[in-house]
Amino acid sequence: MKEITLRVNDEMAQLVEQLVGHLEGVEMVCSMDSDVSEDDCAQCAKEAFESLLADGAIRRPRDYAWIMMSMNQGAIDDFETFRSHQDFIDYLKEIGLQNVPSRTTLYSAENNTMEEYPNWMFLDNPKTSEALRRTNLVKQFLSAYRRAKRALLNEKLNKTSLG
Repeated sequence: MKEITLRVNDEMAQLVEQLVGHLEGVEMVCSMDSDVSEDDCAQCAKEAFESLLADGAIRRPRDYAWIMMSMNQGAIDDFETFRSHQDFIDYLKEIGLQNVPSRTTLYSAENNTMEEYPNWMFLDNPKTSEALRRTNLVKQFLSAYRRAKRALLNEKLNKTSLG
């Protein structure tokens, strides 16, 4: 048997629960609000960044810019827009990351990028494989972030059901 996690808006939640309840061989395992605190988001973001660093997905300091830009463009849930490059740098330091990029690095990367994620165009004319890597880096971060968030929510759910 497989478990599938769905995220639905509040208006659709009841409809989805009713639909699943009528399906043969399908069991509703859990239904809960996925609201997480800012501290929880920071913990999940730190785990995601650390995962990408360990895997070698973040290769250069400017790679942080692609994640910052996608957050600012609303591609990654749970994050407010960073008002400045320094705000993002401060955030990275606050969550405990070392060797964070400089403002100049972030500024340069952002100024060499046009359009919005995932349709970015890069003015520094990288090879197709590098342009794809930059876009995929955001997908990898999002996947790692959601994985960490799911684990955190499952941990909270287990504490709630045991306590």
